[in-house]
Amino acid sequence: MKNKYNMILAGIVFLSSGTVFAADFGVELAWNTGDVKEVMDTMSEQRAAFSKLVENGEIKDMFVADSNIDGKPIKLLRFVIEADSKQEVNKKLVHLPLYQKELVKINNVRPLGSKWLDNTPVYNNYGVIFTWKNQIEPLEIDRVLGIDLQRVISLNQAGLVTSSYLDSQTLANGTVRPIYSVSFLAKKMLSMHVS
Repeated sequence: MKNKYNMILAGIVFLSSGTVFAADFGVELAWNTGDVKEVMDTMSEQRAAFSKLVENGEIKDMFVADSNIDGKPIKLLRFVIEADSKQEVNKKLVHLPLYQKELVKINNVRPLGSKWLDNTPVYNNYGVIFTWKNQIEPLEIDRVLGIDLQRVISLNQAGLVTSSYLDSQTLANGTVRPIYSVSFLAKKMLSMHVS
């Protein structure tokens, strides 16, 4: 009986301890301008300032939404930020360049509580660009390319490829062959040289 009482007490303490910590708030922004050029001119400053919030661990999730300014398509960020109150959310965002220049406004701030379930993978995104050495015969390039592209497709189906691009490379003998770049999800980057 005493163990049951201790478990109930521990559960109450666990549940009430969530009120001591900061909560997460969903933030929806809206454009407050019709001047696309001014937005684009301010974007590098905005990214740098927003990156500091990410590095400090204050931004928990980010989502890109389609929007437009004066009929021109432009992406708009929605995000989850850690704060004690809606007022603190405003204080954290007031230093962002788009907000300071009144190019964007806070459309909605919604308390989400504390994140209790997170399936975010502990992976980073790394890009790799494959090019061909000049001494390789075109038939060998075609053979290897077929195998490699099948591997990229398999990795994509496994959810480990975030994007891939095809381009072309002109070899010293004038032969044009496809090259590709692939972005992978991985826990860490390994430096390697393939000959």
